[in-house]
Amino acid sequence: MKRFASHFLFLPAYGYLKQYAIETEEGIVVRFFPLTEEIENVEWLPGAIVLLTQNELKEPDTIFSLTNASRNLLITPPSFIDGSCGLMPAYFPNFDTATLLPAAGTRHKLLR
Repeated sequence: MKRFASHFLFLPAYGYLKQYAIETEEGIVVRFFPLTEEIENVEWLPGAIVLLTQNELKEPDTIFSLTNASRNLLITPPSFIDGSCGLMPAYFPNFDTATLLPAAGTRHKLLR
């Protein structure tokens, strides 16, 4: 089990959650929760963590597909999104908070 937190957690079909943490097992998100206080064994990553399906990860230009995604700021996660969805976390370190998009030329890194 590994835990990561970031300024933004992005669910491409729905929008953004601000200051959320994720918990992963073998590269798959099993849970995510608001980061309301400092928690032991959580790695802070400035930028954004994007939760993607396996099909989205296979797209040759993941960043391009994000430009067409919803950029709503969510208060709570959609109720049907949970650890059973098989989402995989990708980290985008250079993230533009004005446009809520990865900066041009940013490469993502899978969190495992």
